[in-house]
Amino acid sequence: MFSISSTATTATLLLLCVTGVAVGLPSNTATHHQSQQAPDGVTNPNATVVFTDQTTNGSVARLNTATLSQGGFVAIHDTSLTTNNSTVGSVIGVSQQLSPGPHQDVVVPLYSVNGREFNESRLAGNGSLVAMTHFDSNDNGEFDFVESNGSVDGPYVEGTRVVTDSATLSVDPATDDAESGGVLGGIGPIVVGAALIVALAVLVGGAVVMYRRRNEGTE
Repeated sequence: MFSISSTATTATLLLLCVTGVAVGLPSNTATHHQSQQAPDGVTNPNATVVFTDQTTNGSVARLNTATLSQGGFVAIHDTSLTTNNSTVGSVIGVSQQLSPGPHQDVVVPLYSVNGREFNESRLAGNGSLVAMTHFDSNDNGEFDFVESNGSVDGPYVEGTRVVTDSATLSVDPATDDAESGGVLGGIGPIVVGAALIVALAVLVGGAVVMYRRRNEGTE
């Protein structure tokens, strides 16, 4: 299901530059986003994103770094971005709102996007995805690009190219959420810490009981 044919690979190579930082769109589309999506008063907005090959449990994608001069979001697109030229319909994940400036180790949940419904909750198999940087052009803290059919929260553009990077994701269901940056990645240390506290309390309690019994036996 989630695989890339040789044709799709060729199309991806043609559309992605060697460093993987920009995807070419039709010139009228790129110009539209550049002129309509940049917030008022913004001059020369810029963005970068680094998205490298990784192993995931299929529910998240992880960005190495993302820098957005005016803040916004990073959306994850599947291969229909290049095979079908579907900029809106290819969105399968989006980051939380990112403040202006650099961000590291950004975890993007997949198959949870405002304006789209999915039949799956995880990637079905290995394949390539594209990370695309977006403005929060209406400044409401929500990613409205899909729901508005691309008229709001458009992508950052360099010249006539949208700022992106691509990566191959290897899906391993055994990969735990901590490695993938999922829910357990955040609560895992808390759970472990609580377990250690409980174990320590049991040991201390047992020692106190034994001490009391020994003292009672000598009286």
